[in-house]
Amino acid sequence: MNNLSKTFNSNSESSQPVLSDINFSVRKGECFTIIGPNGSGKSTLLSIMGLLIPPTEGQVIYRDKDITALSKYEKVMVRRNFSFVRQKPVVLDTSVYNNISYGLKVRDFKRSEIDKRVKAIIDKVGLNGFEDQNARSLSGGEMQRVAIAMNFVLEPEIYFLDEVSANLDPKNVALLENFINEIKNTKNKTIVMSTHDKMEAIKFSDRIAVLRDGKISQIGDVNEIFTSPKDEYAAVFVGYENVFSGTAKYNETLQLTEIQIDNISLNVAAQADGEVKALIKPESIGLSKEKASETSYQNSIHATITEIRELGNTYHILAKSGSIELLASITKLSFQELKLERGSNIYLNFKATDIKLL
Repeated sequence: MNNLSKTFNSNSESSQPVLSDINFSVRKGECFTIIGPNGSGKSTLLSIMGLLIPPTEGQVIYRDKDITALSKYEKVMVRRNFSFVRQKPVVLDTSVYNNISYGLKVRDFKRSEIDKRVKAIIDKVGLNGFEDQNARSLSGGEMQRVAIAMNFVLEPEIYFLDEVSANLDPKNVALLENFINEIKNTKNKTIVMSTHDKMEAIKFSDRIAVLRDGKISQIGDVNEIFTSPKDEYAAVFVGYENVFSGTAKYNETLQLTEIQIDNISLNVAAQADGEVKALIKPESIGLSKEKASETSYQNSIHATITEIRELGNTYHILAKSGSIELLASITKLSFQELKLERGSNIYLNFKATDIKLL
C-alpha cells in the first residue's frame, strides 16, 4: 500500500478522510492482522486492498502492478485471486450448492472439479442435507457457514477476513479457526484480517498493524505489539487496562521516574520527564491488607474497593484512591483468603517494572 487515502463524498466541504497516508506491505504467506477501534477505517482499508472500492489517492501494488489503475475487466480478473469474507454473511438468493459453486463456475472450473470441491467443503462446514435449500432461508449461523464455504472453496492466493468472528457462535468460531489453521499450513497462501479479538490476534497473526483515526500508528510482530505498544488503543487491546495521564520527573539518585497522577505518586523503572501516560495490566497488581515493603514492590497504594466482578476462576477488583480508580485481576483463591468486599480498604501493590510509559 503506497500513500493510500480514502475520503467519501470528497466533493463536500465537510468531508473528512477515512484513511490517510497508509503505507505498508503484506508478505506472501503471512497472516497480517489489522486492529483498531470501531470507525478507525479497518473495513474500508480491507475493501480497498480487495479491490471492492477505489482509494481516493494512492496505490495498491500486487505482482508489481498498481491494481487500482487497471481497467474494470482487469480488476475482475485480479479479484479472482482473492476471497473476501465479511462480518455479516452475504449469500445469493439460490440454493446452498449454487452459492458455494458460483465462484468456481465463473472461474471456469471443470464440472468434476466443482462437484469435488463443493461436496468436500459442504461436509467440512456441516451442511450435508442443505445442498438444495435456499441459502437465505437458513438460520444466521448456517448462513454464515455458507458464506465461509463460498470463499474458502475458491482456495485463492489472498484471503481477506473482515471481523468475521465478531458475531459467530462458538461452533462457527471453531470452524473458522480450523480453516485459518489449514491456510497457515499451506505455503504461499496469505491472510489479511481485521479483528477485535485479542486471543485471535495472538493465535494467528505473524504481524499486526494498529489503525487509529485512519492512520497506521504501529506495525510489528505479535511480541512487539504486545510488549511494546506505542499508543493507548494498542496498550488497552493487549491488556494494559489501567491508563492514566500524569507528569513525570526522573530521579537520578533512585534511578527511577516519579509520576504524579492527581493524588498519587508512582515509581517507574524507565527514564522520562514531562507529560506521560502510565499503563498497568490488571494482573500485575497484587492486593494486600497491609502496605507492601519497598523491597518487594516500589508502589503500594491505599485504596477502597468500589466494585467486585466474578469471572470464573478470577476476580476483577475495582478500587479507588482519591480520584484514581484502578482495576486488579486476582485468583479466586486470593479473593477468598483476603475476604474482600465492597468498601474494604486494601493496598494495590505493583513493581516499578510493571508500568509501561507512552
